[in-house]
Amino acid sequence: MTKDEHQGPRVPREWNDELEADLGRILSVGEECISEGELRSLLLAKGRGTATGIIDAPRIRLYDGFEPSGRMHIAQGLLKSVNVNKCTSPGTNSTFVFWVADWFALMNDKMGGDLHKITIVGRYLIEVWKAAGMDLSNVEFRWASEEINDNAHVYWPIMLDVARRFNVTRIKKCCQIMGRLEGNLTAAQVLYPLMQCTDVFFLKADICQLGVDQRKVNMLAREYCDHAKDKKIRKPVILSHHMLYGLKEGQEKMSKSDPDSAIFMEDGVADVERKIRSAYCPTAPAAPVAVSVLKTDGMSDAAKDVGEAGEEEEDAGKESMHLVNDDDSALKNPILDYVRHIVLSPPGSTFACCRCAVDDGTTDATSARMEGEGERTGREVVERVVYESYDDVKSDFLRGRISPEQLKDGLVIALNELLQPVRDHFETNDEARFLLEQVREFKRTTTSSASTSVGGEDAPPKVFRLDLVEAGVVPPSCHLVMAPLPECNPTLQSVTDVLAMLRGGGVGAGEGAITSSTTPGVLMLLDWTARVNCSLDADPKLISAYYAVLLSALRALDDHLYGGDTMKNVTVVTQSEAILRDPSNYWISVINAGRHFSLDEVMMGGTNNVLGKGSMKDSEGVGKVIGRLMMIADVLSVNPKSIALSEASGGDVDDDVVKGIENMSIEEDNEMVTLSVEEHLIKQFYSAKLSHPDLASFLAMPRISHVGGAASSSAGGGRLGLQPPRESAAHRAEFDEYFLTDDPKVHGKSKMKKAFCEPGNVGFCPPIELLAYFGGLEGGGANGGDRKEVTISRSSENGGDVTYAAKSALARDFESGALHPGDLKSAASSMMVEVLTKIGAEIKCDDAASKGTKALKAFEKKMAKQKKK
Repeated sequence: MTKDEHQGPRVPREWNDELEADLGRILSVGEECISEGELRSLLLAKGRGTATGIIDAPRIRLYDGFEPSGRMHIAQGLLKSVNVNKCTSPGTNSTFVFWVADWFALMNDKMGGDLHKITIVGRYLIEVWKAAGMDLSNVEFRWASEEINDNAHVYWPIMLDVARRFNVTRIKKCCQIMGRLEGNLTAAQVLYPLMQCTDVFFLKADICQLGVDQRKVNMLAREYCDHAKDKKIRKPVILSHHMLYGLKEGQEKMSKSDPDSAIFMEDGVADVERKIRSAYCPTAPAAPVAVSVLKTDGMSDAAKDVGEAGEEEEDAGKESMHLVNDDDSALKNPILDYVRHIVLSPPGSTFACCRCAVDDGTTDATSARMEGEGERTGREVVERVVYESYDDVKSDFLRGRISPEQLKDGLVIALNELLQPVRDHFETNDEARFLLEQVREFKRTTTSSASTSVGGEDAPPKVFRLDLVEAGVVPPSCHLVMAPLPECNPTLQSVTDVLAMLRGGGVGAGEGAITSSTTPGVLMLLDWTARVNCSLDADPKLISAYYAVLLSALRALDDHLYGGDTMKNVTVVTQSEAILRDPSNYWISVINAGRHFSLDEVMMGGTNNVLGKGSMKDSEGVGKVIGRLMMIADVLSVNPKSIALSEASGGDVDDDVVKGIENMSIEEDNEMVTLSVEEHLIKQFYSAKLSHPDLASFLAMPRISHVGGAASSSAGGGRLGLQPPRESAAHRAEFDEYFLTDDPKVHGKSKMKKAFCEPGNVGFCPPIELLAYFGGLEGGGANGGDRKEVTISRSSENGGDVTYAAKSALARDFESGALHPGDLKSAASSMMVEVLTKIGAEIKCDDAASKGTKALKAFEKKMAKQKKK
């Protein structure tokens, strides 16, 4: 039979005792399950009995991840082994997928940033699990370095899509996964939850089986499904396991950085005894504790994650790692915690411990059985008891029948018994012993390197980056221009600004201008940055359509103004295609940039007086943060001699942002110089991370200029607006400026007819600006083009035709009244019909641009309809 015949329509299944047993066993793994009903449905759809007679039948996929950092604590080793075995019990039809985050370990400079060493550590940890009793028959280990690089075209677009759907506030709530407070985050730390959320969908996980500390990012994955509204994406079930308390008082969880906070899988017998003997073991809560437990029944995923509406929000980094409000959560006793979740967690397990009993003839209410004869001391009897129930252990401890010392005695014996098979495996198995020896050697060399690092300060830091020059994609020592972010109705202003930037506009005195091959230009089309910023609803086809139209318009205007001299010396690079040449190094450079800057600095908020405030708010999309970090990586990849930045690169710019840019100034050479957000980030990164002489010799800081936009003092692309600036972007109208899709004969004339043209006002006169720029007049803004003349036709009674070669002369006559607004508008109207006709003809000749224009118009109509609803 064929696969298709096997996978025909299925008859709905009925719930049975075997499925009920599977459900109970899987639920026992978690301190919380969101949601049990969805888990039931999952078991019915993919669980026990669904694979019978079906080729390649889908299996339930559970997921957890770990970073090979060198140490494994007992919960990650023993508790995880028990949980995996419960979830993948024979017949359950499930697979547990471990995401080996070696790429993240590389990014975090673990093992000296040596991926080979990190891989060895990962293999060692797998051997630990094998020795701890994990059944690997239904386990997959997926190595992030291989999976992400081999499938970068899949992984990173998912991450970009996740990022564009959440604001900064929501992502900050996930900071608990990194053990950080919300107000103390680096920009890179907003990337981690986004990537972890991406892992869920990249691995096609049905169940996220991670710790309670990862709950918020797992809930983010469920919320993403709500936002994406994609029927192909299924919400993952969240099964959050308990977080063991640290062995010291007040430790909500264990810490790898504190060796005495936990038992580790490589600890010897003496280590276990020393740590347990000195561990915190209270017999009663230190003080009455009021713990609020969130009731999630009937709540949305977003509400479950952030709490009831109206509650005062708490810094996510300070929240408890435990969800259950019971005696254990009030007591916070790590010894009892180990007994419950390590010793008694496996099915059928027991815990042996001595206890004191009073010989009063009463019957013991517990299920514990006594081993041997008790030792009598007066009326007290000390007896060794075997417990099958944790509740019985806790009851006897709280009643004083088990002392802290007796409880610790029993735990020391139990833990050493559990760890002994692991020790034996690494002594008797050649491969395991070899891996352990290598890991120990790595630790010694890493520690040695750290202790001698002071003497090696002169060595240049390691730089991860995409190198497009070496790849032959871009020429060396080029002039880089970042294309504007797409919009559904591209403006003529955006094209003239790009053309000005390509010609070095704003650099001054022709410096950096593109002349032949002396300083070749690179135009980067920011398609992935556009997606993460939600431009054109992050539709890849529409984004490509916009850039096709932009390139056609650039060719047309370049031909009109400069005889095609500019674009022939420009290399056009599509960002996504460049990234996919070496995605690993590119994204590590993005993350390294994020690790250097605080989140507040990238957002231009906080207390940095030099930069001002208000550029980004927490309520804005986190995609903007990612886009700014990508910009730094893009610059590193091109390694340009100079960069031209647009103050308003596509789309509407909030007035607050413009004001923020205007107010960002620093002192250079005793003069106050305005800095944009982007310029600040580039300069700061180069100064801090690339200033070493060995690096600066080939990664020199590029010269940076700005062109266009309301915030720019140098409008190199001309000021082509037809109406005075509006108070808000929401007030802008269709007749405020020219668009590339305007009909030349209709809009070329009608928009000019409505253009602002106050008699004698040369401070803002759109017809003068348009005539001067597109007419190629001296001082008209068309940098470096052949100077031309503009003739304005007039009747003989009005003075006859007049010709101008300089913008200043044109403005002088208009200001004096010698030139009438009607005559000026008539000449400008004819000029705009000519310009728009040339652009339209070029677009029609380009199939991609022609189709792109239609797609953008259709999208604009769609958005307009949605606004009316």
